Amino acid sequence: MTKKDFRSNCRKALNVLETIRKKFPLGISDVSEISDESRALIQVKIQQFRECVKGEGRLLSKYSWWNPMRLSRNKTAHTKKDLSDKEFSGLCDTLFQNIQKISDDLCKIIGIHRHHSKKKRKFENFAPSSAFGTEADRKQLIDAMEDLASPVEPTDIKIEFPQNDYAKLAEKTFSDILDHDDIKDYIQSHEGVSENIQTDILEWLQLTKETLDKEDPFLDESIFIEQHKKWSAIDVATDLTNENSKIQYHYRRLPSVSESKRGAIAPSNLNFNFYKNQFAEQKKEPKKDDKDKAPIQWKSLEQLEVLRRNFIGDMEECFIDRKNKWEQERIDEMRKTFLEELYKKIQNFKRLEKLLSPFIKNFGRLWDLSEGFFETSGFEILEQFAKLLEQDQSLQELAEILGKQNRAQSIFEKELRDKVVIKTEWHPQNAYRGEIKGICFSNDISSILPSELALMKNPATKKLFQLRFAQKQLLSFEYQRNVERTRKESTQEEVSIEKKEPKGPIIICVDTSGSMHGTPENIAKTVTFALSKIALEEERKCYLISFSTGIETLDMRDFKKGDSLQKLVRFLQMSFNGGTDASPALQHAIKMLQSNDYKNADVLMISDFVMANLPRNLIDAIEVEKEKNTDFYSLVIGTSGNQGTIDCFNHNWSYNTNDIHASRHLVEQLHSIKMRPTSQGLSDNADK
Repeated sequence: MTKKDFRSNCRKALNVLETIRKKFPLGISDVSEISDESRALIQVKIQQFRECVKGEGRLLSKYSWWNPMRLSRNKTAHTKKDLSDKEFSGLCDTLFQNIQKISDDLCKIIGIHRHHSKKKRKFENFAPSSAFGTEADRKQLIDAMEDLASPVEPTDIKIEFPQNDYAKLAEKTFSDILDHDDIKDYIQSHEGVSENIQTDILEWLQLTKETLDKEDPFLDESIFIEQHKKWSAIDVATDLTNENSKIQYHYRRLPSVSESKRGAIAPSNLNFNFYKNQFAEQKKEPKKDDKDKAPIQWKSLEQLEVLRRNFIGDMEECFIDRKNKWEQERIDEMRKTFLEELYKKIQNFKRLEKLLSPFIKNFGRLWDLSEGFFETSGFEILEQFAKLLEQDQSLQELAEILGKQNRAQSIFEKELRDKVVIKTEWHPQNAYRGEIKGICFSNDISSILPSELALMKNPATKKLFQLRFAQKQLLSFEYQRNVERTRKESTQEEVSIEKKEPKGPIIICVDTSGSMHGTPENIAKTVTFALSKIALEEERKCYLISFSTGIETLDMRDFKKGDSLQKLVRFLQMSFNGGTDASPALQHAIKMLQSNDYKNADVLMISDFVMANLPRNLIDAIEVEKEKNTDFYSLVIGTSGNQGTIDCFNHNWSYNTNDIHASRHLVEQLHSIKMRPTSQGLSDNADK
């Protein structure tokens, strides 16, 4: 049971209790008055509660309500008949006496429980409450998403999403993703992918909130409404009954209302003419003498206030409707973009997982790469070589055979093993008759058959009985008197145990000089890429040395570091140019052979071997390493190599670039070599 499941289970248990409290807010005072349906509901809910927390006994058993609730559940679960009123009353008493305490304790547990994910924990603690509610709401949102992705038992109880707009948006978005069966199956089989999708959704929700706040075109309109809420009814009436209404003038020039500025925002349907007429009807007609000088008189101040409230209310309602519509349209646009990017990211992840899983053990890192790696890190070059391997099965087989070549051999060691032999012995017990085993001849009176005893009773056959008795030829029951006993005898014997050395590390030296340009370059890069994958899949250390006039190195053990994959990409992307000097590469390889990590490595050089002879001291160093059982392999691409340099290697293979079936021929050659029982046979065939 994980910590995540613990919080989800507590929340589901809390949901069960809330259902009971809503149904019976005052508890049950008289069980005889409730229906059979209600009785069944309570018993089912008690069982569901126990089902939610049954795996958490170690953590919850310290609470006072644990044992009473556990016993109540057992009573309802194990009985095959209906509970009596007395038993059911005791059940209800236990439930309703503890229900408040249980709810409080579960809420406290959920509140103090820290999520294991840093990103989710950050959301719980710091996401804006104006959009996502309280911290409890934010935790509930995360728990609901996790339950939607991978429900914990009991699965028939769902964790509800909080009642706020962004939580509903999260539910809709995640549900749409899970509606794709292939994605749902993939998510459920890849917990890391599910976790990353959830955190991506949470980050997108926060980004959406920030974007809406930043782009909000209704800010001026909101301020305008708040300012005019403070106007008195007389001020509003006086302004709107004026031919040059300032309210109307400034309102229609707001960015969210103006025809020239509002863009895609819905037009305002606030009816100024209606309210102008309504306010005008509230005017009193002035006397003729005071028509120009007297202030405006109103029929009813109460009616003016009603009109003012209605006017401001309509203005605010119009504002809210238009803003909600704009936000919904903007959210739909961003949601569509987000889902498109997410689906693309999932597909990219699948491709990356297939191609790069040997290189990257941390799939969280792989998920991060699936977003930007395709555009910035040269994924296409990796995919290119992967496709080349798929298309040319011989080349793939070649790389696999090369990857399996090492000096691993069967070693037979003698060991002493304990050998236990169990022997069965039979020990007679004369005083013990035992089971009847069969019929035999004897003179044992107690065992003879009744038919034989009859001979003795008959005077005519009595002498015959006496004769058989003397000869021990009376038919008698044969009894099993022996007792079976086993005895162990321990000895030691010498046996030969076959032990295989683990496949050793690989040091690959790749010629990147100008003479390798073209087909040799593709062969070298493809084989290097394939060998790198094979080595990492088999958890073998692999060290890459590229050389022309200088060298560059890459230790494949460092793929957990962020830049190592990019280094491999850069190698596969590089253009081969410059002169050829293999000496620095081989000198560095020998240096690595003398280190602890690569002392058991074999060396493979991939080159056209269009180069000068190796220095004498380097050849001597290679011979020294050969004496330590280090194998030096060469893959000669082309037919123009320096034979003197090639002869320094004890296993040599050639790849004729002018032969369209070169990779197949090389594979066949390697297969024939592989069948040789000794490394001498390997060397003899390889050099041919």
